[in-house]
Amino acid sequence: MLPRERMLKAGAGALSNAELLAVILRTGISGKGVLELSEEILEKFDHSLVRLFNASIEEIASIEGVGLVKAITVKAALELGKRLHEEYERIPERLDSPEKVFLRCRDMIFLERETVRVICLDNKLNVIVEEEISVGTVNMSLIHPRDVYRVAVRSNASGVIVVHNHTSGDPEPSGEDVKVTKVLREAGEILGINLVDHVIVSKRGYYSFKREGRI
Repeated sequence: MLPRERMLKAGAGALSNAELLAVILRTGISGKGVLELSEEILEKFDHSLVRLFNASIEEIASIEGVGLVKAITVKAALELGKRLHEEYERIPERLDSPEKVFLRCRDMIFLERETVRVICLDNKLNVIVEEEISVGTVNMSLIHPRDVYRVAVRSNASGVIVVHNHTSGDPEPSGEDVKVTKVLREAGEILGINLVDHVIVSKRGYYSFKREGRI
């Protein structure tokens, strides 16, 4: 099955790099099919799309069977891919639910020590910056309002989400977690920076103070 036919049937994600390149090139040359030509191009650049992207039009065109038109087409396609990536990078992540916070910070469930992470937000709950501010012991984190809001003030944030992990696997807040959340909320009110949520993550799920009506 030709790459174009496979793409129609299975989607672009199912195609190999060589097959995708073959779709871009469209045709091969006498005695050399388009897929074979694609493989030769990739082999020339060690099967690295980065190296292919950085190659000049002349370098690509010098491969037998490619020529100037095909080389320009390949460079244009790679440039579009680069611009797509840049556009994705510019799209802000909006943390408007505890589920999104947990998904963003799920890497914390594997940490061996309790760690505190501060996520600074603009007034639309888009992420501005994320920073780990302290690492505690196996079963105790160290959360101080000064450290939390220093990051927020520095990034000109409208709000913050504080996230920490429970290494025990139980996401339920301790008495100390409840106390520190109250202190954080009060400190934020004084500074004019909203404590949007305090989320505890663990291997058995997460706990959101906002969702439970405790912020």
